[in-house]
Amino acid sequence: MTYRLYNADTLNRYAKDCHQRAVAKGFWDEPHSVGHYLMLVVSELSEAVEADRLGKWAKLSPEAVKNLRVVSDAEFTQAFLWFVKDRVEDEIADAVIRLLDLLGWIIGDKALTSYQVNSAFGVYGKEKLPAMLTDALMPIVAELCGASAYGDVTTGILNAIKSLEQLCDHLGIDLMAHIELKLKYNATRPALHGKKY
Repeated sequence: MTYRLYNADTLNRYAKDCHQRAVAKGFWDEPHSVGHYLMLVVSELSEAVEADRLGKWAKLSPEAVKNLRVVSDAEFTQAFLWFVKDRVEDEIADAVIRLLDLLGWIIGDKALTSYQVNSAFGVYGKEKLPAMLTDALMPIVAELCGASAYGDVTTGILNAIKSLEQLCDHLGIDLMAHIELKLKYNATRPALHGKKY
């Protein structure tokens, strides 16, 4: 597979962008522990499992993605809410955006090296994909828990992002398209949009 997200240049760019967006929305006004931010990722993956249980998949064609990219303002927001929001692909994109946000905070003004990025393994490179989404996401959640417990958070985040991109490739999900659409949608929302982070 060709990684569109999982390469040093793209990860560095998106990590900084996602973190800057989160800061601008007020999500870092009150800092929390790394475990807190990782649990938010786990909660997004739980929402993906619930969306799958309810049969809520976006399954956007390339033409539908193209159309969503060109519309704007209220028309985009309405289409996003109707066709994408709260579906499996959207929740996985949310999880990756949260991972990128945390990664951006961790690396700060530095950049990930190619060595760091290339050392991550990902769990679905050649592995057979489990039949249930819950079983497919469990090793990713376990990786994040292990990273938090043993202090190698950056590697855990990188492994999780790589695994999620591999999983999306197996499922036929254009992860980058869903990340871009979610970032576009999030830009239309007010700061903290009524929630505490």
